[in-house]
Amino acid sequence: MKKLLLLLMAMSLLYSCKEDLSETIPEEAYMPEFEADESTASLTNRVTSSNSEAFSLNSGGNVIQFNKIAEVSPNQVNGFNLSATAVTELDDRVYVTYHIRGEEYGGEILTFDVSNSAQPQLLKSIVDPSADFNDIMMGQGTVNLWVAGARDVSVSGYDNTNGAVALKIPLNGGKLPRNSAAWEAPLASYSASSITRVPPPAGSSNGRIFVTSGSAGGISVIRGNDVDEVFHTRSVSNAKHFDYDNDRGVFLRGNGDGSSSVDIYKLDDSFDFETFTIPYDVTPLGKNGVEVVGDYAYLAMGADGLVKVDLVNKTIVGTYKATGNGLANSVKVLDGLVYLANGSDGLIILDENDLSLLQNYKYDGSCNYVAIEKDLVFVANGSTGGLIILQKQ
Repeated sequence: MKKLLLLLMAMSLLYSCKEDLSETIPEEAYMPEFEADESTASLTNRVTSSNSEAFSLNSGGNVIQFNKIAEVSPNQVNGFNLSATAVTELDDRVYVTYHIRGEEYGGEILTFDVSNSAQPQLLKSIVDPSADFNDIMMGQGTVNLWVAGARDVSVSGYDNTNGAVALKIPLNGGKLPRNSAAWEAPLASYSASSITRVPPPAGSSNGRIFVTSGSAGGISVIRGNDVDEVFHTRSVSNAKHFDYDNDRGVFLRGNGDGSSSVDIYKLDDSFDFETFTIPYDVTPLGKNGVEVVGDYAYLAMGADGLVKVDLVNKTIVGTYKATGNGLANSVKVLDGLVYLANGSDGLIILDENDLSLLQNYKYDGSCNYVAIEKDLVFVANGSTGGLIILQKQ
């Protein structure tokens, strides 16, 4: 089973520490190939275009309107609907990852042309029937996609992981993913949940790729670009999400006692970090996204809602909890607005300064993920597996 829960360790002390470098699990020979679809007819059928107002809000005296411009139907893999999980972009291309919720495996990456953002065009689908794709980012030099996910070990033959993987997928000259991966690394745990590229430290030419992997996993750091080497690992019992801004990284992990720890990393190869504890728990199998903006981190804490922390003073400076039954799954911050994917409560938009409610976009489904790319808002519908695309007017 790919999403088995293990007992979590209690770690609630405020401390500063340094992890020793350790060798990763040895890489085994497995090079996934994908089922590709570039058929205009089949891909166009998955996109329902529209141009209707979804909602508007007032921010700082300015009225901002959001139109629903498209809805993308989910693919089926192994008889199960896929659900959108993450988004990244390169110029006029947007890449969206998918997985199967639950115990089965199946992943997809869709590539959109957003050169005309009012009419996104679906260009390509690649499917991996034996893997989940949980998070995605653009690699160094914009020639590769990096994906965090999980792979069925009965297919890969890995005997040194319960399924968690990170893989590199090269792009062709048209900025479309190629039909096979260039490299894959098995990692500790059942599933890798987040992947984030940090610029190279001083004196290095290769960026650092931080990957988190769930229960009985931890955080792994890959030398990207042309090296393809996991050169640092740190084991923790319930790793959730990593993000960074400027010169600091933030790693969220659960402690197993109803609290969570926020580790603030130096972005050099010392891997020094400071930790403080917050009295909120992570969701055992939830996304628990993290967004770092300047001196603050915004934490999607499931049933506990959104928590904003001051990374300098290591304090909680704001919270928001919706009145419904939804779980805070992921969060993005842009232009003074906080976009919170809050499950059955829909997409919630807050003021960045005081976390006051500006708007609540509800639709038939569950808001499991939100991403902002240029003037487009991508909203993952967890109930149907569909993807809603909004445009900020």
